[in-house]
Amino acid sequence: MSRMFFTIALVAPLAGAASLPFSRFGVIDTPSAFVLTHTQVELGGCFTSYSYETADSSSESDFALGGYVEVGLFDRAQAGITYLGAGGLSGQIRAVVLKESLNRPGLAVGAENLTGEQDYEFYEDDSLGLYHYPASQNFSVYLVLSKNFDYILKAPIAASIGYGLGRFRQDADTPSDGIENPLPGLFGSIEFHPDPRVGIALEWDGRDANFGGWYDISDMVRVSAAVAEFEQLARGDERVETDVMQNAKFTLGVQATFGPFFNRTTLEPTERLRQQSDLEALRQLEEERRRALERIEELLRSMD
Repeated sequence: MSRMFFTIALVAPLAGAASLPFSRFGVIDTPSAFVLTHTQVELGGCFTSYSYETADSSSESDFALGGYVEVGLFDRAQAGITYLGAGGLSGQIRAVVLKESLNRPGLAVGAENLTGEQDYEFYEDDSLGLYHYPASQNFSVYLVLSKNFDYILKAPIAASIGYGLGRFRQDADTPSDGIENPLPGLFGSIEFHPDPRVGIALEWDGRDANFGGWYDISDMVRVSAAVAEFEQLARGDERVETDVMQNAKFTLGVQATFGPFFNRTTLEPTERLRQQSDLEALRQLEEERRRALERIEELLRSMD
């Protein structure tokens, strides 16, 4: 899943940015081309805390709650509902156009924030209304490519790169309060897995840089943490501390996966091993395939 260090290196200011870690199925705040298996269900919840300065220069702290439920459909799609506190509920859907294989990335299309509320957000402004963005946040359509490099580069890395509308981009003509994306709508991420149960991710969500990680307590339950919009910490005097969107956010999350419940899918061996994070078995399988191809080539040469 291409969560790009290089994108962050290319950028400088963007307006009205905000990240919502672990409030949707994905990496931190970006989608990937991977989906749940058929009739598998994932539940997620997040607690985000943040601080900002009031008009009288005093410091104000607040928090927001978010969560989601998603279900896998036919090993090719998934659909779900997201809850963003004051923003209420919205829908989301994702479909795999091309499944990932050993040698090619997966490709998916999807849409988030399926709601009539244009300023869909769980942060509130100083008037206790939903934070107003220059661009509409609903019906955020996207396309994303993802690749797991565990058994190609022999390195526990996954990456994603995508392009989206809505929440993935902002109006370039508004005053700066973050990092400017050279290609509005471009997002991506990179993950590192030092252990099959541990993940660390850096991502650019189209508007902000986020950093986080997670730990799988079991095959069903994961705990996660992230610092969102961490580029704001380095802006110094440029940052308007009274604007909640110009302050870093700190999030704790938990995700639980259940099922599949009906019509249990018999996965092909490579896919089953990938989902079980059995990296050594994947390497052995790839080595056996390579040897088999060599034997076939030798046999063909002997027949000439």
